[in-house]
Amino acid sequence: MRKAVEGNPFHITEKWRNPAIELVNQFFSQINSYTLDGIFQVKPKAATKMVDIYLKLSESQKAIFVGWEKEAELKAIILARIEEKPYLKEERVLYIDLAITKRGARNQGYMSALLEYVENWTRKKNIYIIELRALIENKPALQYWRSKGYKDFYIRFRKNL
Repeated sequence: MRKAVEGNPFHITEKWRNPAIELVNQFFSQINSYTLDGIFQVKPKAATKMVDIYLKLSESQKAIFVGWEKEAELKAIILARIEEKPYLKEERVLYIDLAITKRGARNQGYMSALLEYVENWTRKKNIYIIELRALIENKPALQYWRSKGYKDFYIRFRKNL
């Protein structure tokens, strides 16, 4: 049971483009601060490109781009897309590309409330699997997703040449 949190979930529109870009930039800065393998880096302007792509995708109903707003401020966002997998029994999954809570707003229930909204949206689409990736170095993210019932499912290997 999530704690009660003030605010509302909503589908991100052009009106919220700049605040969404700021949040995605915050996340990408965090990713780029990790040592990782010395090659993996998010490119400059990637946040703008990703937000713009998701604004278009969400219109198609093949993706969900939602945020949690409180007092006219964007507190958290989730960007997720439907992946078709006709070769698997599950056939379709919702793949979360990004889930971000604004610095200073963490541990206040915004992401949990937003995740609940996204999970309900996914069930209404008759999709019963949600997948995502988290960097091994991002310990808080690993802990968060595990606390929400998400389980380690496969390992993605990487080799620098």
